[in-house]
Amino acid sequence: MSGDEPVLQAEPDAESGRLLFRYITGDEWQEYRQIMAVFAGTFFSDFTPEEVEQRLAESGVTLPDGAVTARLESLRRWGNLTVSSMTGTPASLADYYRRRNRYLITRAGQEVHEAVEGVITRIDEVRDVSTGRLRSLLEALRALAAVTDVATCDQDRLAEMVRAVFDPHQAFTSEITQFFAAINQWQNRYDLNPQEFSFFAQVLVGYVTDRLGEIERASRPIAEALSGLAGSFKALSERADRGLAARVEEAGLAGSVTVTRAPGSSVDDWVHLTGWFVRTAHRPARIEQLRREAVAAVRTLTLNLTRLSRVGLSGSSRRADLLRLARLVSNRPQDAADLVNAGFGLFSPNHYGAVAADADDPVSIATSWSDAPQADVPLSLRERGDTAARGHASPLPDRTTAQQEIRRRRQHEADTIRRADAELVTGIGIDGHTLSPAALARLQVLISRALSRMAVDATDFALEDGSVALTLTRTAGGGSVVPTTSGTLTFARLRVTVREKGS
Repeated sequence: MSGDEPVLQAEPDAESGRLLFRYITGDEWQEYRQIMAVFAGTFFSDFTPEEVEQRLAESGVTLPDGAVTARLESLRRWGNLTVSSMTGTPASLADYYRRRNRYLITRAGQEVHEAVEGVITRIDEVRDVSTGRLRSLLEALRALAAVTDVATCDQDRLAEMVRAVFDPHQAFTSEITQFFAAINQWQNRYDLNPQEFSFFAQVLVGYVTDRLGEIERASRPIAEALSGLAGSFKALSERADRGLAARVEEAGLAGSVTVTRAPGSSVDDWVHLTGWFVRTAHRPARIEQLRREAVAAVRTLTLNLTRLSRVGLSGSSRRADLLRLARLVSNRPQDAADLVNAGFGLFSPNHYGAVAADADDPVSIATSWSDAPQADVPLSLRERGDTAARGHASPLPDRTTAQQEIRRRRQHEADTIRRADAELVTGIGIDGHTLSPAALARLQVLISRALSRMAVDATDFALEDGSVALTLTRTAGGGSVVPTTSGTLTFARLRVTVREKGS
């Protein structure tokens, strides 16, 4: 169903349009708002003055006798209401006149009421900017680009696809224009209270920055899609013009009835849409202009917030005065006590202090500041009034190479132990086998562990470690003899046996 809206053709009358807003300019504007709200809630309903008075009473609004009728007549005279022509089936002549005295809201009255309520109820409201509308716009453009032949496509379906392009765009342009207009209004505010200052400094600046980034990312593919459809604008507008306006023209009533055409039914609509996202050689895209203006406004707002943070919201900053006092004390040390006393009112104070952790010669708490040695004030505190750390954070060292070297070393040690264990378990025992230095070192480690755990009066002891099992047996005669490449290792009265664990 088309969204075209017919209105009777008439000469432009600025006075009639101005009268539509007459009801909010008088002292009784709240009463008029309540009456208009009764009609605006039910667009096709008509009410008698008694019914309006009853509805107002249900809402807790009571007007003097005859006031409702007078207000209704004023609204009819100004064009917000009209007299209903529907009398139904009256039962008597009195019922006919009572039914004839019914009022109905006009189209202009409905629009004016919505505009007025929107301004009054949201005068200080911050409206969000939904970048999801740009995604909907991009999907609708891609759906149009997927149409193989605009001339043969179903006309009603094509009109809905065109509407799906312009509806989210109109909503987005309304939101972003109002939001950036609010930013432009806020950028020169100097009367911020603490809550507004916190909102601007902690919320708004970061929010605008994020939104600008999202809008920039979403605008690029939209510009590409519009550039690809540029050659089809004429055909799309002709095929999409299926609403009430086309039928009025076909009926030959274009001279007597004015119809607002649906967006997208003319080439100018597509050119306007393209101008929002596609730049030309002579002008940037409208979205780029808004983005630059927003960045400039946020920069101005940030500078004002910085100035306000220095001045303070509850009192002026005394930083300049303190620096001036410090220069006077530095240049006139003989008058330092008098200057500081005059600056801070320190004539007869109680002096409190604590021993500094790095003080070589602690100063007694009874020592006056004027007699105490000069204190070491950090540069950041002296120059900027804070102790916040500045500069880039030191990068974390890359320990990847060191970790790889440790893993490689551990793997090498594990491989050496495995080879030594395999060499130790080769053959029935150790006697008669020449061991390599690595196998000898492994054997010495195993025997040391076993001897440290073996009881003094024990005759044998078994130890398992890794893949080998070592057995020590005390003998009355000679013990094991282990030949190595570096010499011979002899165990006195101790028999050493090495086997594979589990065998």
